[in-house]
Amino acid sequence: MKYELEPDNRNCPDEVLLDDLRIVARRLGNATLTKEDYDQHGRFSPATIHNRFGSWNRALKLSGLAVQKRVNIAREELLADLKRVADLLGTRIVTTSHYKTHGKFSRDTFTREFGSWAEAVSTASLGATGWKPRASEDELFSNMAAVWEHFGRQPRKEEFRAPVSRFSGNTYVTRYGSWRKALEAFVGVANSDAVPDAINENTSQEIATSPKPGPKHKTTRQPGWRLRFLVMRRDNFKCCMDGRSPATHAGTILEVDHIKPWDDGGETVMENLQTLCQ
Repeated sequence: MKYELEPDNRNCPDEVLLDDLRIVARRLGNATLTKEDYDQHGRFSPATIHNRFGSWNRALKLSGLAVQKRVNIAREELLADLKRVADLLGTRIVTTSHYKTHGKFSRDTFTREFGSWAEAVSTASLGATGWKPRASEDELFSNMAAVWEHFGRQPRKEEFRAPVSRFSGNTYVTRYGSWRKALEAFVGVANSDAVPDAINENTSQEIATSPKPGPKHKTTRQPGWRLRFLVMRRDNFKCCMDGRSPATHAGTILEVDHIKPWDDGGETVMENLQTLCQ
């Protein structure tokens, strides 16, 4: 079953973005709004707001919300926020451009406290170390499928964070050029008419190493991420027995199960799979 992405909100008018700031502030009962609060409750990402209006404080001012500027911020708080941005981006190198988009404070605040941006980064033990091997496309898509399963809907970039996700949303943006393009690439593969990813290319070897004789299979026992995702998407990311899902019942773990058991000759194909809770 093919499906489409939700509408693209990149070209929303300024007033739509500003109105969403007001809505979230009213919902929280606050006269102002932090990036962290908006990240949890807003329709868009803080980075979208920041990039559209040039700064978070300018967006607050245009929306009629209070702008709060802090002074004498503790060094430990500055370093903690620098490390937070590094974790969010999945990197050990944080540029001033990165921090301007995702950080809570200004570059000048760091310069006053540490003497320079480079010294602040060094004090936070960030730098050219800690790089991880480049993830394969299959790893990225498998992770996206898992996050989609967790929320039971199309996930937002800001929701790609530990422990739900192995990679940050920015990892996808860097690889594909934008978050929308990353989603489109994922959906393109999931909707592909290619042979499902459970074909057994070495049936004889599997039979030979099996602990007991059984029926020969044309497919492997475990489905790959794509077939698993398609089955769960068909079943609305809910258990077919009791309707539970991770999105509605915390701690629920979904599995893809064979309707006709594998040991009785059931194949790992769409028609013979269903979503059940563990």
